[in-house]
Amino acid sequence: MRSKDSPSGQTFTERARRAQLLSAACDLIAEIGYPNTSIARIAERIGVAKGVVLYHFKTKDALVAAIVEDVMIAGATTMIPAMMAHETATGKLHAYIRSNCEFIHENRVRAVAMFEIVSMYRTPEGLRFDQAVAAQASTTPPPPEMAMLDPKSVFELGIETGEFDPDRSPLRLRNALRAALDGAVSELARDHDYDVRAYGEELVEIFTRAVRRPP
Repeated sequence: MRSKDSPSGQTFTERARRAQLLSAACDLIAEIGYPNTSIARIAERIGVAKGVVLYHFKTKDALVAAIVEDVMIAGATTMIPAMMAHETATGKLHAYIRSNCEFIHENRVRAVAMFEIVSMYRTPEGLRFDQAVAAQASTTPPPPEMAMLDPKSVFELGIETGEFDPDRSPLRLRNALRAALDGAVSELARDHDYDVRAYGEELVEIFTRAVRRPP
């Protein structure tokens, strides 16, 4: 799900305003939920006219796409280098979990806002967030390095190299890990002081045991 409202060609002031709008939108979505967040409420939050928001983002969908793109790029910047620093699938798995939790820890509001969007978003045609992303990827594939953000490839690598149990399903493991990480954000939405890093260490231990190749 990519934004069509690119900041390229904008002045410094316009880029700063755009960043302010994205931040205000994330704050609101995290506070009152995605369905209750509107262009008008975002404008009210930062004390500008609704037209100012619409100048940068023509629709709420365009704003959501920009948030998703912003969070995904920020997450990739944290996670991809951490994973590339390891050669083994085990090392990549540990780096995936730890860097993901580190990103959540350092970007708590954005993580909760993203969780709200993923859970509640629907396109005008009624597609869920994951369906909208899949539809877009079929016509405009993401950059190859973004594939590293899908842990399924790590589990597949581990089975291929003999590190992981070959009887495990990479798809099921991916779904389980993503659900576990979503659980951290869900807790964070209720408790801002929730220790995401400690939770990540628990996940490292749990998934290391779960995928380890039997002797």
